[in-house]
Amino acid sequence: MSGSLEQFLTDLSRGLERTMVAVNKELTLRQRIKRTWSMRQCARFLNVSIQYLTKFANSSDDFPAGEYVGRERVFTLPELMHMRALLAASAKRPYDYLAWRKPDAPLPVISFASQKGGTAKSLSAAHFAQYLSLHYGMRVGVMDADPQSTITLYFVGGEGLPQMPDENTASMVDFAGLFQSEDAPYTDHDAQTLDSFLLKTSWPGLRLLPAHGETSEGEIQIARLVREAPAGKSFYRYLRDAIDRWKAGHPPKTLPNELVVDGKVDQERLDTALAETLDVIIIDYQPALTLFQLNNVIASTSLVIPQTMKGFDIATLSTFVTGLLGMLQHILAHERIEIGTGANMLLPTIVQRSNAQDLNHIGNLLEHCPTEILPVFYLRSDAISNASDVYQSVYEYEPDTPGKRKGINRFITNADAVNDAIISRLWPGLERGYANTWMDEFYEDDGEGEA
Repeated sequence: MSGSLEQFLTDLSRGLERTMVAVNKELTLRQRIKRTWSMRQCARFLNVSIQYLTKFANSSDDFPAGEYVGRERVFTLPELMHMRALLAASAKRPYDYLAWRKPDAPLPVISFASQKGGTAKSLSAAHFAQYLSLHYGMRVGVMDADPQSTITLYFVGGEGLPQMPDENTASMVDFAGLFQSEDAPYTDHDAQTLDSFLLKTSWPGLRLLPAHGETSEGEIQIARLVREAPAGKSFYRYLRDAIDRWKAGHPPKTLPNELVVDGKVDQERLDTALAETLDVIIIDYQPALTLFQLNNVIASTSLVIPQTMKGFDIATLSTFVTGLLGMLQHILAHERIEIGTGANMLLPTIVQRSNAQDLNHIGNLLEHCPTEILPVFYLRSDAISNASDVYQSVYEYEPDTPGKRKGINRFITNADAVNDAIISRLWPGLERGYANTWMDEFYEDDGEGEA
């Protein structure tokens, strides 16, 4: 006997809810960021020599104790942030250690968008967010606009989000104020309320606006507002205006060299500074070009498009770019606003080194639009699947065998190079040289006079 689709979905939803009880328990019990880093690795994150960091550690009464694993001393993420505060306090250029947004500086909003699923969009966004925390101590806001919640899963298990979010957890739909209030067709939340939607994670200073199934309501609410056409608000400005209100209420106040008192880090002051503002916002899109996603585009200062390089994928990319361009031209014909005035770029992903088609497409793009495409890209790697199985980035995943560790370390080198290349365009002068080193190795002469 066949039942209705409604009954099927109702029964399946109940079964999934019961299954999620076990999943949530597993996620709650799983401690995130199990990985620790050696003194040498911390020196690399801090962009100083191991000799300098060792000497600094010996001269400071407040340097983190760490933990000994064998004969090696290793450190956690909070301890790395503690080091940054100590180094910034006595540095001539404190922002070298804590690359925080300066008072009155603009707030970069960087979006990772693609119309096609499976392009490593969420993986690229998650790794970039964590790279900014690890290497620069930035306070990062991650906004998940995808109902599939992929990037949310990379951060579940933290203090603010111990388990998977549900419909009672605020999402980007709430932040943008798309739900109707008692006396208005939408809600302009104040800066304090907006800030409460951003949840703490295990990464110091990194906060998350998670997604769940009801994030798909964003499209329905936008369609309702387009139909009702409320006065004073364009359908594409809800998120942009919300971010502007949050930004006005949360300016940078604490300077990087104001965190140490009498030679020791004031932990309360550091915790306050890590939560007082954001230095950058990263948005992970749903793989679609919709009115809700258009709100994200309009709110963004920079757009990164992760894209695989197969022929069909290039055709999909062309459709996405053409459709987005048409939307923007329509908006700009009615309102002259600045959109995406920062660096925008195409990021090739899952590139097979041995696949001539992949490399030919990249070569053609570099020839025809060299400033639009990143010459550093993500290579296909089996190693990342091990980390992805548990929704951990390679920066936090700890392999259990030497063989896996070798593959993970290769991917870390690749990820560092990609992120360094993005940094070089978004914040010229902050790059570490990882991208140039990678390019020197990848594009080296093959011995026959061809790159």
